[in-house]
Amino acid sequence: VNACVDVVLSGVKLLQALGLNPENGEDHSILHSKNDLKEAFVHFMGKGAAAERFFSDEDTFHDIAHTASAFPGAQ
Repeated sequence: VNACVDVVLSGVKLLQALGLNPENGEDHSILHSKNDLKEAFVHFMGKGAAAERFFSDEDTFHDIAHTASAFPGAQ
């Protein structure tokens, strides 16, 4: 069974809330860290494209999801 719950907010604002500055972009087939998330975001948004990636570190993923859902104005 696969379930998906979306949180909608600005990607740049999420990166800022995580203490990350959007700098260099790089594609990662699997995300292992917040830095990997930042690099993948910059890489794909610079191309005007979206991408879905698996996040291998459960604790970091939950920290990011909590930060996103607690962000003021997140839907």
